[in-house]
Amino acid sequence: MKRVRFFMCPTCGNVITAAGEASVSCCGRRLLPMEPQKADESHRISAEAVEDEWFLTAEHPMEKGHHIAFVAWVTAERMTLIRTYPEWELQVRIPKRGHGKLVWGCTKHGAFYQLL
Repeated sequence: MKRVRFFMCPTCGNVITAAGEASVSCCGRRLLPMEPQKADESHRISAEAVEDEWFLTAEHPMEKGHHIAFVAWVTAERMTLIRTYPEWELQVRIPKRGHGKLVWGCTKHGAFYQLL
C-alpha cells in the first residue's frame, strides 16, 4: 500500500486508486497519477487522537470550485479513503492503526501528505 496512487478526474471529480502502475481514464480522458507533496503549514490537516480514532479537521476552503475531495489514511497493509464534499466542513474520523501517511486531494492545488 505504500505505492498506492491516486487519480482525480477534473471533469466529474471521480477519485480512483491503484495499488501500483496503472493506466486510468475517466470521462474520455487519460488521468495522470497525483504526486502528493509534503504539506506546509498552510495546507496541513489537524489530527487529534480521540480514543482509538484520528479526528481530522482543516481550515481549508470547502467551496464548489475549491475543496478537499478526499482524505486517505495509508499504512503498510491497508488504506482507508473517505470522500469529502464541498460546502461541508472538513471533519473526518478514521481508525487509528499504527503509523502511516495521511494523503488528501485538493481540487485546485493537487495532493498533499503528512506523516502521523
